[in-house]
Amino acid sequence: MSFSNSSPTFLEAGVADMARSIPIFSLLLVLATSTKAQSNGTSLSFAVPTGYTTSTYNASAQPTPYTRTDFSPNALASLWDLVGPVSTGPVTSTVSPTPEPTAYPQPNEQYYHGLVGSNYPEAKDLKLPAGFKWGFSSSAYQIEGAADAEGKGPSVWDLLAHRVPGFVADESTGDVVASHYWLYKQDFARLKSLGVPAFSPSFSWPRFFPFGSGPVNEDAVSHYDDVITEMHTQGIRPAVTLFHWDTPLALFNEYGAWTDRRIIDDYFNYAKFVISRYDAYVDEWFTINEPQYCNWQYASYPAGQYYAAPNGITGGTKARFLCGHHTLLAHAKVAKWYHEDFKGRGRITFKNSGNYYEANSTAPGDEIARQRNFDFSIGWFGGPWTTGDYPQSLKDTLGDLLPAFTQAEKDLIKGSCDFYAIDPYSSFLAYEIDGGLDACTSNRSHPAFPDCAGSTSVSASNFPIGPAADPAMSWLYSAPSGIRRFLQHITTVLFPAIPDIVVTEFGFSEPFEGEWTSLSPALWDLRRADYFQQYLDNILLAIHEDKVNVTGAWGWAVFDNFEWSLGTAVRFGVQYVNYTSLERTPKASAFQFLNWFKEHEGGNATMRV
Repeated sequence: MSFSNSSPTFLEAGVADMARSIPIFSLLLVLATSTKAQSNGTSLSFAVPTGYTTSTYNASAQPTPYTRTDFSPNALASLWDLVGPVSTGPVTSTVSPTPEPTAYPQPNEQYYHGLVGSNYPEAKDLKLPAGFKWGFSSSAYQIEGAADAEGKGPSVWDLLAHRVPGFVADESTGDVVASHYWLYKQDFARLKSLGVPAFSPSFSWPRFFPFGSGPVNEDAVSHYDDVITEMHTQGIRPAVTLFHWDTPLALFNEYGAWTDRRIIDDYFNYAKFVISRYDAYVDEWFTINEPQYCNWQYASYPAGQYYAAPNGITGGTKARFLCGHHTLLAHAKVAKWYHEDFKGRGRITFKNSGNYYEANSTAPGDEIARQRNFDFSIGWFGGPWTTGDYPQSLKDTLGDLLPAFTQAEKDLIKGSCDFYAIDPYSSFLAYEIDGGLDACTSNRSHPAFPDCAGSTSVSASNFPIGPAADPAMSWLYSAPSGIRRFLQHITTVLFPAIPDIVVTEFGFSEPFEGEWTSLSPALWDLRRADYFQQYLDNILLAIHEDKVNVTGAWGWAVFDNFEWSLGTAVRFGVQYVNYTSLERTPKASAFQFLNWFKEHEGGNATMRV
């Protein structure tokens, strides 16, 4: 049966009959006008119910930025719904420590392999300067676990690990990992027993502020209060990193996180709270861990695909340099407040990710490539030691892709670091890329843009520069003499205004360590032990022979952890973590590290190994 425009009375009667037969509609379906549609020459007239509004929708459109006002438990649950179910481990509450042994199983040359010897006999009798700080380091997302426990909000890494296929190579997450959140008391008792004087953790922004801003989570405050208390009880000095890449997911949804200027104030609000509460007990603050991650991590986040991109910035070069820009400003704002308003008792800086480069040949193009490799890594964030601005090579290459600082912002950045912190894991040889520099810098689609400089771990004689790490870490080679040259190059050539320099991370992923199915063979991490021995010798030689004012060194990592996009299959720890039982066992590299300091600290060490 069909209805034409010539029979409206029948249509109205039909609707009226329906309204009488279904009473709930009787108050809603009041016909005001009719709409018409034509099909095959037939015109239909449809009723327009009153009491409704209409709209159009586009599910593929990105949300627009907004200001959050809802900080309720329901809102937090909605954020975790974006992540999905999280796992819990065998421990779900804080564990009281049990007594540590008076000695630990370790390499013994009698049965039949001792610790690694030094390749630098000239370092044998040298001692560290008074006040040299050392210990181990790690970060919240990589070891804490307890992903959604006690009011914590999700970080972007909770979402990346859970929801983005292939983003983590072994599909693992930070849900449980080493469960340091529950086992910190035992971990600190272990450090004390080993004679480790200091530990450098990071604190979790989304634990303190589940939404990135808004109310402070009381459970997080209680937890970190006890973390600091326990460290001091055990005689371990804290040096705290405020941000190690675990940006609150809520800020991505709200305005785009580090690609938007609003992040500066939200980060400042978080940092100000933490520093105000704990500064009396923390010697050094690291505002940001390795802002260079804006390049090789942040710029590849799948914004606009697996989470919102409310400001329309979905990654790539634009995201890289906006992230870096706002990171520098956030750091500088905190540093200015710390010294001028808060009058903090300690020192503050940020940690740089950088490696040493030498030219692959004497060709001018290779020398230029060397400098560009420095410029686009540590030079990018070198403003605190120069004019507060970016290197000219970045400005010339990037043009409008590089945000500009105002003079006031340059003044804020300049001098905002109390000392230089560098994480110098490896070294490279730099070379001019095929086609030449100009062909790259003039073409934003060039695969090497904007750095436009090559690097390799194979020498000009076609031999690798040193022993390789785990194949998953294809860039990491042990190159101990490189760290000595790098420390000198940073402090005498790149940034001669530096008063002192600290090696805030250095470590090695033992090849194939994650493939062992039993504990014993995993404990003899020979390449990592050799790495620490030779790197520490070269740090010592830089102090004595090159007169570099190195004032600290932190080994990475205190134990095995979640290694970002490589998951838990790649291991960096000096303690082996059984991810089922959560037991920690010191490896050979732990004793190599500790014995080195016992030998070179001038007789003041307290190691019980």
